[in-house]
Amino acid sequence: MSERRLWPAIFACGVLVGALSIAFHVGLDLALEGRQWLTALVKPFGVAGAAILIAVCAAAVAFAVWLTERFAPQAAGSGIQHVKGVELGRLPLWPLSVVWVKFVGGIAGIGGGLLLGREGPTVQMGASLSDHLGARLGFDTDTRRVLLVIGAGAGLAGAFNAPLAGTLLVVEELGGRFVPVVYLGTLLAAVVTDLSVRVCLGQVAELSLPVELPPRLAMLAPALVMGVAAGGFGASFNAVLLRALDTVVRWKARAPHWLLAAALGAALGAIAWFEPALPGGGTDFAARVLAGATPLREVLWLLPLAFAMTIASYAIGAPGGIFAPLLVLGALLGVAAHAGWLALSPATVAPMPLFAAAGMAGLFAAIVRSPFTGAVLMIEMTGSYAIVLLLVAASLSAHAVAAALGSRPIYESLLDRECERRAREEVR
Repeated sequence: MSERRLWPAIFACGVLVGALSIAFHVGLDLALEGRQWLTALVKPFGVAGAAILIAVCAAAVAFAVWLTERFAPQAAGSGIQHVKGVELGRLPLWPLSVVWVKFVGGIAGIGGGLLLGREGPTVQMGASLSDHLGARLGFDTDTRRVLLVIGAGAGLAGAFNAPLAGTLLVVEELGGRFVPVVYLGTLLAAVVTDLSVRVCLGQVAELSLPVELPPRLAMLAPALVMGVAAGGFGASFNAVLLRALDTVVRWKARAPHWLLAAALGAALGAIAWFEPALPGGGTDFAARVLAGATPLREVLWLLPLAFAMTIASYAIGAPGGIFAPLLVLGALLGVAAHAGWLALSPATVAPMPLFAAAGMAGLFAAIVRSPFTGAVLMIEMTGSYAIVLLLVAASLSAHAVAAALGSRPIYESLLDRECERRAREEVR
């Protein structure tokens, strides 16, 4: 590996993933805005308008699933487990067709209402393009694998303007080798990607906290409690998601795949008719929750609904990530926990947005089991370093509870499933 040639290639990876992230971000925003525009347009038509919206969402989700299964099955889901599998030598590299399928299918599916995040597609697409760049430059297999994980980290940075979280994802979750060229290279590429996105799309934090900072140290106690709740909730999420994936496999053996996807899209279209902001990428709705625009009476039905729709959206087999929907679930869980805390201790000063932020970090740690990545991701997305102690407290307690309950990290479980699927196909 010639470092004199490698570092310019890493810089080029950052530029390439930055351009890809911008294009995907803009395309997805246009799709989500288009769906909301259509909703407003057909609202005056009542039942007929609802039927139009439901039909469009059903068609979009069905198209995303059909496209994925027809041209690149490895593009289904978040893709993080695929990157991890290639880096660990458990899976072969996917074909380059994954990039365009992930791009088009992600926009169609999430735009059609799937509760999935843009970070899964940008991670896998970034990894794929970086590896391809390495091949074009004549690097050997080991060097291309370094570029693969560097591109994945840059992809997370491009999705959420989070270069530090992107770097930690490589070290903590993807199994990247802990050598300078990996983590420093990821940081360089992630910063270049982040800078590209900020120049083109702006620097406003996606999840700004509408509270006075820094918080009082007394908030550490509720943050720990929030983490415990997130740990149990996250363990349940992982268990239900894996069972849902098995269920969908059985259903797909009995019914056309596109029909199942269309049915889910229709359900999401019906939800979008009454709650337009919920179906889709997730960050906008999480920001709304942080701003205090979601009262407790709505949270009590939105939380189980978002839980069920996130599980169904991931299990159906379209491109999309888990991170962004976790922000919605964590924020809603935080609102519920805040109400419970105030009922038990009404004299305690405990701003709801801090509960929501702790809930998001804690749920990430419980499900993904990467507490450092989750805490840093929330710091970067909120732009609030002052809440670092709260986020770390919630993340560590959630991680401990999930581990005590015997819940495995979700991407380890998904990787095992993918390896078992490939083994069955090879036997056939």
